Amino acid sequence: MLNSDILERYGNLLKAEQLVTMEDKIMPNTFVLEAPEPFPGFFHYYSESPSEAKPLYVYFVVDKLYTLEEVTRARVNIEKFFPSPFHADAGTVTIYNKTYHIIRVRHLDKYDRIKDLQACFIDQGFEFKKKPVKSIKESGLIRIKKFYKLQKIEDGVYLDLIEKDHGYITIPNYYKWTEFQELTRKVKYNWEGSFFDAALGHFHNDFKIEDMIRIYNPKIDLKMLLEIKKKYFEQIK
Repeated sequence: MLNSDILERYGNLLKAEQLVTMEDKIMPNTFVLEAPEPFPGFFHYYSESPSEAKPLYVYFVVDKLYTLEEVTRARVNIEKFFPSPFHADAGTVTIYNKTYHIIRVRHLDKYDRIKDLQACFIDQGFEFKKKPVKSIKESGLIRIKKFYKLQKIEDGVYLDLIEKDHGYITIPNYYKWTEFQELTRKVKYNWEGSFFDAALGHFHNDFKIEDMIRIYNPKIDLKMLLEIKKKYFEQIK
């Protein structure tokens, strides 16, 4: 792989996930959400052994907007002493037509780290929302602001070098979430290959915005990604 094939991008990602309120392994009276199965239709993302269960996608609900700069600076400071790898991005989650500001946390090695990581963010000046009286078990629309490290396969086709089994295809049009859901429904109706999960997003590049689709499949490869791209472009008018 040539270094020229490795790209770093800033962008957004929009996706729907089934979320539940965490009751254990968190600081008392704080609001934390989890996506136990972040890719519908795919189980055991890390391991088929329950003893190796890890927190996949955890969302710290905070009391106000914290920018990606603030979250990134805090993460870098915490990484200097925190005993486990982790990653954190800024975003929002909308549930029941109500939008919350969040810090999305990934790559923790065990649930027992969550409480300690919350305490670290508090030490960095972050404040968490209190846990609501009614527990949540509902689909939420999540918007994440994040950085990407990509391997360019060809123009408009990329594999993720950080998140395993993720690929991206850029598209010529901007879609609202409901329009994207309909577009994906049509693609999957005409798709005979392995099941995949899709999310909507964009990259910032060369002072412009590149709209893209994130594809997840545990066996993703170039052939699959190009075939999925072909199906999407057949539906894009």
